[in-house]
Amino acid sequence: MVSHVDCAVGHCSRIFLMYEPSLAGNVGFLVLFAVLIPLTLALGIKYRSSIFATTIATGLALEVLGYIGRVLLHNNPTERSAFILFLIGTVTAPTLICGAIFIVIPRVVAVYGEEFRSWKPIWYPFLFRALTAASLLLQLAGGLLSTIRDDLDEINTGIRILVVGLAVQLLALAIFVGHATLFAIAVRTRHHALDMKFAGIYNSGSFKAFVFAFTFATFLLIFRTAYRLIVIAEGYGSSIAQSETLLLVLDGTMVLLATLLMLAFFPGRILGNSFPQASNWRISKTSPQPILPAPYEMPSTRSSPTYNRMSIKSVTINYSPRKSQYPAPIPQSSMVDNDALW
Repeated sequence: MVSHVDCAVGHCSRIFLMYEPSLAGNVGFLVLFAVLIPLTLALGIKYRSSIFATTIATGLALEVLGYIGRVLLHNNPTERSAFILFLIGTVTAPTLICGAIFIVIPRVVAVYGEEFRSWKPIWYPFLFRALTAASLLLQLAGGLLSTIRDDLDEINTGIRILVVGLAVQLLALAIFVGHATLFAIAVRTRHHALDMKFAGIYNSGSFKAFVFAFTFATFLLIFRTAYRLIVIAEGYGSSIAQSETLLLVLDGTMVLLATLLMLAFFPGRILGNSFPQASNWRISKTSPQPILPAPYEMPSTRSSPTYNRMSIKSVTINYSPRKSQYPAPIPQSSMVDNDALW
C-alpha cells in the first residue's frame, strides 16, 4: 500500500513521485480553477445564492492549492510538503463541490411540488451534511497520517482511513442519485399533479438543460471519486498512482467539467425570480387555517327616520284538525340552527 520507499528496520525514506510533473498541464489547471473562483462568487452575489457559490468557491480554492503543490513537485518530486499540499487539495476539493450539488436538489423539488419528494425534509440536510463532514474529516486525517509519517503501520493506517473517506463520499453520491431517481420517477408518473405555481420554470428548455447538466456533473464526480479511491487503495507507488495522464484526465478534467456545468446553469439564474421562494423548501408543521367569511350584519332600522317604535308580536295560528281541511303547518326552523346551511 505504501509509496516507493527505502526501508530499514520498519522505517522508510519516502519517495512519493517517480516522475517529474508536467509544468504546462498543472499550471493550466491551476489557472483555470483560479479564474473560476471570482466568477463563482460574482454569480452567487448576483443571484443571491451565497451558500451554493461559497461552497463551490471553497472547493475551487482547494483545487488551486492542490495544483500549486504539483507545480512545486515539478522542481522537486521528492518534496514531502508539496506532495501533502497536492494530495489534500485535490482529494478534498471535489467533496465540497458534491456538497454544493446536494444543496440544489431541495430547490428542484420545491419547483415541482413537495409531494414528489422521497425523503423527509427534516433528515435530508442532516444526512448529507453529516456524510460530507465525515468524508472531509476522514480524507484530511488519512491524507495527513499517510504522508507525514514514515512508519509502515501508520502509513497503511492512514491510507485505509483515506479510502474510507472516499468511500463515504461515494456512498453520499449513491444515496443522492437513488433519491433523485425516485423523485424523477414520481414526477414522470404523476405529472398531472404538478404544482402549477412554477409551471413556467419546469416547462422551459433552460430548466430541462439545467437538470441534465447537474445530472451529468454528478456522474462525472462519481467517476472521479471511484478513480481516486482505486488509486489510493493501490498505494502512492502503484503504476496507476504514478500516471500523470490518468490523474489530469480522470481527476482534474472531471472536476473542471463538472464545475463548468454547474456554473453555466447556475441555479439562481435558471430559477429566476422564484429562486428565493423555491429555496424555502422546509414544510411548516402547522397546517394552514381556513379563511372564514366575515359575519354579515343586518342593517339597523333604528337609523331610519321612519322607524316606528312599535312592538311586533308574533302571530300564533291555532290549528284544530276538526276545523281545518288543510294539513298542519310545518314548523319553521331557525336559520341559525339549521346545520344544513353550514
